[in-house]
Amino acid sequence: MTNIQIEMTIATIILFIIIMTSLKHNSMSIKNSISWLLLPIIFALIAIFPNPLTALAHWLGFETLSNFIFLVTIALLIVLCFSLTLTVSKQQQQITKLIQELSIMKKRDKKDEK
Repeated sequence: MTNIQIEMTIATIILFIIIMTSLKHNSMSIKNSISWLLLPIIFALIAIFPNPLTALAHWLGFETLSNFIFLVTIALLIVLCFSLTLTVSKQQQQITKLIQELSIMKKRDKKDEK
């Protein structure tokens, strides 16, 4: 087993433990954890089957497998960050709508009391 495989295995185990701990303490929803669980699965596949990935990395022009892995990991994190940004934006719109509806209801209640 090479150094990169050992590092990927350790990273996979640590990331999996962090995700499971967050789920156990209800810090993260199951819906959000599914996308985060893809990362340790990908790490595990890279650690188990490095040869096809090494060939792909060299074919794409990367000198070392670790550079390719960092690029793929950063790309996945950017996609995940964008996805979470979309979720936050949608929630902000929902909160704004709820605040407006609540304000209208309070105004009606005050009107009815008079």
